[in-house]
Amino acid sequence: MAGTQRLNTLNIRRAELEAQRIALEEQLRPLRLRLLDLTEQLELANNRVTEDRHRLQHARDAADDRGNTSAINRNLKQSNLALAIRGEAYKIKQHYDNNTTNSEACSRSDTRVEKLHTRLEKRRCQAYKALEEQAQRAENECLASRAAHASIYRQRFDLKQTLRELETALSVIVDREARLNIGRGKKQRKSRKRGKRGKRGGAWTAKYKRSINCRRPRGFSQKQYCK
Repeated sequence: MAGTQRLNTLNIRRAELEAQRIALEEQLRPLRLRLLDLTEQLELANNRVTEDRHRLQHARDAADDRGNTSAINRNLKQSNLALAIRGEAYKIKQHYDNNTTNSEACSRSDTRVEKLHTRLEKRRCQAYKALEEQAQRAENECLASRAAHASIYRQRFDLKQTLRELETALSVIVDREARLNIGRGKKQRKSRKRGKRGKRGGAWTAKYKRSINCRRPRGFSQKQYCK
């Protein structure tokens, strides 16, 4: 009776562990899919950060390059304003070289050259300001991409930790279930052996006693019975 109760307890406990194992596996399945999705997002975010860093570096280099060989200065030197300045300067030079200097004409040319220089410098400042604004936008995009990368990385880290905890709990349940299966198998084997021993060592039935031929008894037990 105690053996039967013990076996029933093992079966109940095994059913509980089986239910827990199934629940954990159902919980793990979407988490693993989420981990794959986050891994892909993390790779894309990492690529975006790299691209934004390069873009930011190029924008900063362009905004900081104020030399004569910079693209902005080359374009300004070939612009209409620069050509007009060179033309007015040539006129002034011709006036002085020919000794036919007209103070009023030279004054007008100087005034026009100053105005052209002012307009040229204003255009140069606007061009560099646009480059600085572009560099600032690139920096903001780079910071945003880094923040997104960090957020995805934290989510992925927390999810991997949760997965490890659930997988550990699942392995513990599987081990307990295996031990319960082993214990249940041993209990069943013991009960079978006891049943066989009871049949072998049990009392003789009336039918068996009537079948004994005392003229030719078989074995020591039948001889003693016939005596």
